[in-house]
Amino acid sequence: MTKFEAVILLSPEISTTVRSDIVNSFNDLISDSSGKIIANEDWGLRDLIYKIDNFSKAFYNFFQIEIDGNKIENIKKTINQNENFIRHIFVKVDNHQELPTKLNYEKK
Repeated sequence: MTKFEAVILLSPEISTTVRSDIVNSFNDLISDSSGKIIANEDWGLRDLIYKIDNFSKAFYNFFQIEIDGNKIENIKKTINQNENFIRHIFVKVDNHQELPTKLNYEKK
């Protein structure tokens, strides 16, 4: 399995309950694709550098994942079908960084 780090940006207009449900469904999506979530950090509501879909803020979530690399495209397709995801990125890494990440550490 390949190591990835992922960041998903969620609409600032969704409730805490909906956000939690979306994160849980993302976890399920990874698991259903024979992947594994190593760690997850909620970075909270943050300003965007530029507007995305007319939003100037978004909820950020960071994930450390181990999954077969050829499954990522299907995960991206599923994410793109949900309007509450306003952006996402998956980056292949050699090793996962230590947690908490700097962004999460600064939030506290």
